[in-house]
Amino acid sequence: MLSERGESRLEPAVLHLDAVLDDVGAGVLRVPAFQRPFVWRPEQMLDLFDSVERGYPIGSLLLWETTRQVESLDQVGDVTVDDPPPGQVVSYVLDGHQRISTLFGVLRRLGRPPRPDDQREWKWRIYRDLSPRSDTERYRHHRAAGTPPAPAPDNFLPVRSVANTLDFLNFSRNLEYRVGRDRADRLVREADRVVQRIKGYKLSLITIKGGDLEQAVEVYTRLNRKGVRMDADQVISALTHRPGQRTLANRVDDIVESVATTGFGELPRLAVFRVVLAVADEPDVMTPRWEAMAQRLQNRLVDAVPAAEQAVHRTVEFLISAGLPLARFLPYAHQLVVLAKFFHHCPEPNDDQWFELRRWFWVTSWAGSFAGANSTVLRSALEEMQLFATRRVRLSLDTGAVQPMPDAFNLNSARTLAYVAWETNELPKRSDGMGQEFDVVRLLASGATQAYRSVVAGDSRPANKLVFPTVAGLGVEKSLTDLPADGGGLFDHDPASPYSSAGARRILESHAIPLSAWFRLKEGNGALFVADRTRELEVRLRAFAEEIGFGLGDDLEGVADDDSE
Repeated sequence: MLSERGESRLEPAVLHLDAVLDDVGAGVLRVPAFQRPFVWRPEQMLDLFDSVERGYPIGSLLLWETTRQVESLDQVGDVTVDDPPPGQVVSYVLDGHQRISTLFGVLRRLGRPPRPDDQREWKWRIYRDLSPRSDTERYRHHRAAGTPPAPAPDNFLPVRSVANTLDFLNFSRNLEYRVGRDRADRLVREADRVVQRIKGYKLSLITIKGGDLEQAVEVYTRLNRKGVRMDADQVISALTHRPGQRTLANRVDDIVESVATTGFGELPRLAVFRVVLAVADEPDVMTPRWEAMAQRLQNRLVDAVPAAEQAVHRTVEFLISAGLPLARFLPYAHQLVVLAKFFHHCPEPNDDQWFELRRWFWVTSWAGSFAGANSTVLRSALEEMQLFATRRVRLSLDTGAVQPMPDAFNLNSARTLAYVAWETNELPKRSDGMGQEFDVVRLLASGATQAYRSVVAGDSRPANKLVFPTVAGLGVEKSLTDLPADGGGLFDHDPASPYSSAGARRILESHAIPLSAWFRLKEGNGALFVADRTRELEVRLRAFAEEIGFGLGDDLEGVADDDSE
């Protein structure tokens, strides 16, 4: 593939992993400074090595080969690499930083053991369990110094020894000394197979030969449209980066982190990047022409980034007050961008504007307003919100399209995410099967998909889903049906006890379970339980809609498609 100017070309290649890592260490394969920092989680690092050993494809690396000097990192995977050789052609990683850092940082690490108190070093110390029972979780981290812990410390091969013959020989000798020749032979044979699989792994590379950075990024974005995952802020970072300055991608990460530390959770990075563009008055924040955007942004980023950070934090404060407990339940990332545009132009809204914004948030969430939104839809929403912020128009709201009850509980659906946010505020104090009150938001923050549990089998409607901790081994349905129906419980003298009818009613009310639904459940009729609880939830939804200024139609149920951005 040639660029439009005919000055660069694409060359695919396949190289052994060792050869690629040799180039990294020699400084001829570099990670440019405009790349975002290493952010992979430890489990992603383990999965990568498991894929490599199994021979699974891990995606192509996209490189740009040039004689031009580009500011680059002097460490990859926290391991120091050589400076680029003077006058020699150098390749820069445009896509693959996280994978290259993981492979190089683990396989080319020094053999010294980590300190027990080192919070960064341990993740680079990966071990391969050589025991035959370890096929599903073959790769492990070990946080402490010394050898891996019992029950079988001798089964663990330090992955760094794969690329270091001396380390591997030491591992083999020590193994024979500790466990005897027969068992050591079996483990060493398995370890040798691991070494051969990893060292023999072949990486696919796509190299952009020649041209300038703008041309490389042009190819970079075209490949993105063909399925290669690239972050938009990294594209602009590449085109606007200046030596000695923090990149735009780094600064977007800073904003995401600053919100996460409040307890609200991580906002979508792409949405935060689009906030920066919206604050900088970019006309198209979704599918712009990257080079033209970078040229316009170059002198505006100094002001746009801090202004965007302020707008994002004001937006988060608003979302919390409007009823969104956690970032992960934001129905549409576009809502963050549009609201931040408002708070950029109107940091201190009056009561009427605040009320209107709250209604806008819930209506757009329940009506699917940003499902499949394109550049035109988002541009129109941003323009309208800016006019609303300057008090020149009122927001147009399609309340007739509102359907707040999902037809199925699907956390990839914006309608379901909005339902969860509403239910969390509607039922803020809930009790578990033992009558103990628990923090709903904290439980959801720790694991949203695991927190919601079905009451009866085979029904996907939201009314069949409860956040309801129970004792180990006891299902939700059994825990509910075991609550007493009369005053004959063991602890009737304590009305707060779940073993009294008063305590049971409190548990049910905390989950919006009417007594009629509960009796249906005790009778074994799960379908009528769900139907009765659905009616109770719909009554509450209607009351909430009236509170924010509009009525709901006859049909509250909407499709819960995968439409969250």
